[in-house]
Amino acid sequence: MLRDFREYGIGNTPIVELPVVNGNRIILKLEMKNFLKSIKARTAYWLIRYLPEDAKGRIIVESSSGNLGYALGYFCKESGYRFVCLIDSSIAEKKRERLDATGIEYFQVEQEKGFDLRSSRIRRARHMMESGQYYWINQYDNPFGIMAHEMTTGPEIWRQTEGKITHCICPMGSGGTIIGTGKYLKKMSQKVKMIGVEPFGSTIYGTVDAPYINAGTGLCGKPGNISNNSWIVDESYTITDNESIDLAKNLRNSFGLGVGISSGMAYAAALRIAAKERGATILAVAPDGEDAYEKYLR
Repeated sequence: MLRDFREYGIGNTPIVELPVVNGNRIILKLEMKNFLKSIKARTAYWLIRYLPEDAKGRIIVESSSGNLGYALGYFCKESGYRFVCLIDSSIAEKKRERLDATGIEYFQVEQEKGFDLRSSRIRRARHMMESGQYYWINQYDNPFGIMAHEMTTGPEIWRQTEGKITHCICPMGSGGTIIGTGKYLKKMSQKVKMIGVEPFGSTIYGTVDAPYINAGTGLCGKPGNISNNSWIVDESYTITDNESIDLAKNLRNSFGLGVGISSGMAYAAALRIAAKERGATILAVAPDGEDAYEKYLR
């Protein structure tokens, strides 16, 4: 049985206020300060804490670009489950090294003809589940992944902004962060706008199916978490890898914030919103740090 999430140091990550743009406050919520150094500690804890009865005696499996797999590996070990992480060739080398260093089992899935890398991973997880030996958590359509953010991320943001938040930006992959956070914030104020952001090449809300390097974000099509709760997302932006990388570097060089590529993507959306608003309080969730992205951010 897992301990209370607070005992692991999950949540209560700090915010940092950046310079005002066009009369708008811009705030980053630094999830690299979370337990296990990413926002995925929140998700993984809830996914394992609330595993159903039919998962018992089976090997837990999930598709991941690295951060969630690392966190799931930790909490599965705490709970006595064996875990296998499905990765692909796009995983950052540092993330693969971290899986190796912590002894987390993983299997690299090759891209299937007619499917992108992430879809190939998901298809493999589904097939493994059908064998009966494995239990696929399915982060893409799991209410407990949403609950993690409705219970922690949303309340923290509301408290930290003293209820003044007008726009909340979340990078989208499985959709758990934006939907869970949005459920709480919209319960507190219907005026809060939830803004999704994805890499160019992702088709959650974008229209072009193409390769991208912004791991952990994006998907081919809408995940169940989002399609089942579409009323939460008010607006979405699609940002290229190059712009995301440039702005992640800018956050490091100008403000000393060593954030990852998806954080640069969220910051890009914040600047777009600030260009057309006045007097807004815009908070962007920064999912992880720069450690795994040296190849792109050096």
